[in-house]
Amino acid sequence: MNSTKPAYLTLLLALVHGVAGISILVISSWFIAVSAIAPVGFNYVIPAVVIRALALLRIASGYASMWVGHNDLLARIANIRLGVFSQLENSQINEKALTTEALAHHTEELASRWIAWIAPLSSIMFIFTSLCFIATWFGFPGAGLLIALFAAWSIAVTLQGLGALRIAKRATCANAEFRQASNNFLNSSAIWHLNSGLVGQHEGNATQEHNSHSASNASTLDVKEIKASNIVGKNVSAKAVWQEKIAQKNTANRTAWWFQGIAFLLVVLMMSGALSIAQTLLFAPIAIVVPMVLLAAPDWAGNAFSSISKFAQYKQSVKALRQMKTTPIKMLCEREINTAITLTNFSIKGRRTNKVNTSMPAKGVVCVSGASGCGKSSLLQGLAGLLPANGKREIDGVNMPPGLVSNWRYVEQEPIILSGTLALNLDPAGQEIPHNQMTTLLLELGLDKGLLLSTWVGKAGRPLSGGERKRVALARAILAKPRVLLVDEPFEGLDIHTQQRVCDVLNRYAADKLVIIASHVTPKALVVQKNVQLDEASMVTANGEHRATL
Repeated sequence: MNSTKPAYLTLLLALVHGVAGISILVISSWFIAVSAIAPVGFNYVIPAVVIRALALLRIASGYASMWVGHNDLLARIANIRLGVFSQLENSQINEKALTTEALAHHTEELASRWIAWIAPLSSIMFIFTSLCFIATWFGFPGAGLLIALFAAWSIAVTLQGLGALRIAKRATCANAEFRQASNNFLNSSAIWHLNSGLVGQHEGNATQEHNSHSASNASTLDVKEIKASNIVGKNVSAKAVWQEKIAQKNTANRTAWWFQGIAFLLVVLMMSGALSIAQTLLFAPIAIVVPMVLLAAPDWAGNAFSSISKFAQYKQSVKALRQMKTTPIKMLCEREINTAITLTNFSIKGRRTNKVNTSMPAKGVVCVSGASGCGKSSLLQGLAGLLPANGKREIDGVNMPPGLVSNWRYVEQEPIILSGTLALNLDPAGQEIPHNQMTTLLLELGLDKGLLLSTWVGKAGRPLSGGERKRVALARAILAKPRVLLVDEPFEGLDIHTQQRVCDVLNRYAADKLVIIASHVTPKALVVQKNVQLDEASMVTANGEHRATL
């Protein structure tokens, strides 16, 4: 219940803010009318003081609502993301389009519901209902028109909400397609030069030119795939996502304009009896209240149309997180290695990789090398237990079941940097790793220039280069002190001097641990205990020889 108190307080402050605003409008309108007919000696001070007090109350409640609401928002984002991370614990997301950025967007939509649409819609609904009730109860002139405007507002919000749900659904789908297409496009960066030269040519010539490029990458590329890649690049773009966002905004604006037109029409209808109103004002200045409320309705009730759009996006975010498809990863207990890790007919399921037969020592550096596309990354992920595999994975002669060993760490080729401080990125599990250990390791990896532990990195923070991200991820893994450290392309994007520093760190860590590196670059400073060479046309045998595949 304590977690809901700030949300309810935000709602209460929003109500006070809205009621104070409409009260200022009502009292000011009455004050203007009564001033025209007030007798000599009329006390103008009391209404002025009340209006000033209401103005101060509105300002104070507005700032307080924002302060409480945003503090509650930050707390809710943290709690919701922890819940999502718990749901993803020991699991892999099957859909590449549902990236960390997409998850962050959906969790923000869930966390912001109180300040985004619950508080505004509740406040407007309360004010509208109260105004209709008071106007009817006291018999204000034009009370029926105010009720008609309330009915029109309710219908407009409902219709716009239905349309906003459809647009939000299309926007979510377009966003997912764009993320997937962008991921595919960037992953094919090594073959961009083929797209412009091959698509416009005859298929036979294209195939001949295609085969003349590197056997490791281009040999697996089909001309139809290149054409499809171009089609995807043309049809799926950020423009589609942007168009849906513009459509959502235009729908809200269009509905607001219709509502404003209805409000003005009702004012015109009411003012058509201007003579009777003027006569009424001579005896009851309160009659001016309803026309003024109708005129100002687009201002105090129009925010509902943008809020209902946020409600639609909230519903889509709830649906996206609920339907998130994941594959569970079985966790294995910690394993010690006395002699060796042995792979027998080891291959990754669903990947075009050859069977591997080799053994790796209990400590030292093992370098897995080979042409691009031969399966180095897949081998490391399968060895770590992140991907399902065929064959045997044995420790000291004992076969290991499928799963991720808890004291093994895999450092991916494109590591994820969390939006937070550098210290948070180095200790995401909150293990209270001493900061001096973090600082020392960062210095050893060459990350000492302007990158403090308190530096905010990730989204909306200090941008990190590809080499910096790799070294931060490597430091994060080393600080976890794994028994086996598997690193994918640790030297890519690093200069010779920085490669030397990374090699020194890896050599020192491999003194009593096993470090398995997948890399197409092997610096001379790296002390390699064993080389495992992969090739598309061969498979590694136990003695390191290559055996041709049929």
